[in-house]
Amino acid sequence: MVKIVTYNVNGLRPRVAQHGSLRRLLDALDADIICFQETKLSRQDLSADVIMAEGYEAFVSCNRSAKGRGAYSGVATFCRVTSAFSSQEVALPVAAEEGFTGLQDYAKNSEIVGDFVIATPVAEEGLGEITREDLLRVDNEGRCIITDHGHFVLFNIYGPAVEEGDKERVHFKLLFYKILQKRWEHLLALGKRVFVVGDLNIAPASIDRCDAPPGFEKQMFREWLRSMLREHGGPFFDAFRSKHPEREGAYTCFNQKIGAEEYNYGSRIDHILISGACLHHCDSAEDNSIICCHVEECEIMNHFKRGNSENFSKWKGGRSSKLEGSDHIPVYILLKKIPELPAHNIPPTAARYLPEVRGRQQSIVSFFNKGKTYELQDAGCLVLSEDTVNDSYCSDDLENKTIAKDGLAAAKGGNLPSLMCKGGGLDQWRNEGLSGISRNSQKKSPSGTKGVPNKKIKCNLSSQPTIKSFFQPPKSETVNVSTSTLVTPVETIHCMNQICVPNDDSLPESMQCTTSGAEDQDKTNVSSCSLSTDKCNAAALEWQRIQQKMKMTLPRCKGHREPCISRSVKKGPNVGRLFYVCPRAQGPASNPEANCGHFQWAPVKSKGKRS
Repeated sequence: MVKIVTYNVNGLRPRVAQHGSLRRLLDALDADIICFQETKLSRQDLSADVIMAEGYEAFVSCNRSAKGRGAYSGVATFCRVTSAFSSQEVALPVAAEEGFTGLQDYAKNSEIVGDFVIATPVAEEGLGEITREDLLRVDNEGRCIITDHGHFVLFNIYGPAVEEGDKERVHFKLLFYKILQKRWEHLLALGKRVFVVGDLNIAPASIDRCDAPPGFEKQMFREWLRSMLREHGGPFFDAFRSKHPEREGAYTCFNQKIGAEEYNYGSRIDHILISGACLHHCDSAEDNSIICCHVEECEIMNHFKRGNSENFSKWKGGRSSKLEGSDHIPVYILLKKIPELPAHNIPPTAARYLPEVRGRQQSIVSFFNKGKTYELQDAGCLVLSEDTVNDSYCSDDLENKTIAKDGLAAAKGGNLPSLMCKGGGLDQWRNEGLSGISRNSQKKSPSGTKGVPNKKIKCNLSSQPTIKSFFQPPKSETVNVSTSTLVTPVETIHCMNQICVPNDDSLPESMQCTTSGAEDQDKTNVSSCSLSTDKCNAAALEWQRIQQKMKMTLPRCKGHREPCISRSVKKGPNVGRLFYVCPRAQGPASNPEANCGHFQWAPVKSKGKRS
């Protein structure tokens, strides 16, 4: 048996973080070949923790477009193998290629699967003359990986998603699929079996979309995809529909912004298409196809755990509506009676050979660079505790990851880590060492009392103090901060002239504060957030009263008579204008429990002259 899974992960790093490691994510899918789409990794982001896993070989394609959109799109194919050399396993490809035009200059080491050659310029109906630059632009967004597994050629595809009014992207999508079709036809003409898996961003028929509007199937790309299928004269079988031709409500993608998954309000845009003859001779010409002889099952993995929690919370509207995991559901196909291949080695385009993963040879100049400097704000208020390490975050643009307790354990044996990493990610912090904090972190304030400094303190890695410096008795005569808590500068709130409110999810972040994790034995010392409990409770009750009053002023939806949620227009002539909608998740029109469709503009404030 050979199992192939396709899964739009909507960012590979978040999925790896949710499962604990890349190996756990791959093992959870339990397949021989795993095809990820929308990895959102650039070449600079590639690292062993998201590409390399024991027992798997990877092939990746990243966005190379200079459009300024950052890391988006991207595909990756992971193959579960016992050995990468002299292997007879079907999962290990005999050849691999990044892109599908055959024109990529950066794929010098990769052979073109099927010796595909396209002469430019080429004329295509509806697209005019296509130049070499147009073809390279199609491949530069990292939307295709081709792996040749001997018995079949596998295309891992992430199709472009476009809006009807965006003519430039509509042209791009049409060019993408027209050239891709030429590549498929070339391989089929050579007698190859072609498998196409991935998020094509196309629901081919009305049965594949919940509450499909009239004329749904007449859209250009849906007509093109159906023309590729056997029932419409094309070469491919839709593996899922071949096994489940009449099944309704079988969807793989849900809009998280409207809570669509709660009422199964989605579409089927993740596909597995297969074409070619079976691996043995059949008596009947109709049965002489791979779908009849070798496909055991094709199914949507509805029960696959896509987040940390067992039970997803219900959609509540607004920003709290998103699921923890991807907005797509994996799909798998199970192949039977697939023989082994002759002994072969892993192709040179594998991720294990990429410089970003394998490493680059360093020059001697790199050893004479100055040590990196990390900047800390308000370092004087840093104290030590394991309880608050889990609430500290690294302030970079990669991921807001929680710093683990093992980082603190390492600090106890050496130097205390800097929790505010400017210009570097968490992995960089772990690899380069723990940054020290200056001993002289407190200075006298102009009033004579020793307060917390506001200016930045620069700490060089080459002159790190010992941990003992953090246990010196405080010199302040007015405030003795408990030395049992480690608080990051961003999270520290000086409550000298502010009302302190307990941490509560129902309160805004601006009203929350960080409190000490243990009481000081000397009860005469005052905590940094030691205001009376009565005042804290009063503030909490006042906030609850304000929230209740806000709910009373909101209009109620016509279907359920529940307080609406407010939203704003993002673009167009009414950009910025507020409106109210039903708070419930979107669902089929036949479901009375789903969103009732209520819409109401918020009143516009008068622009009259102020008195």
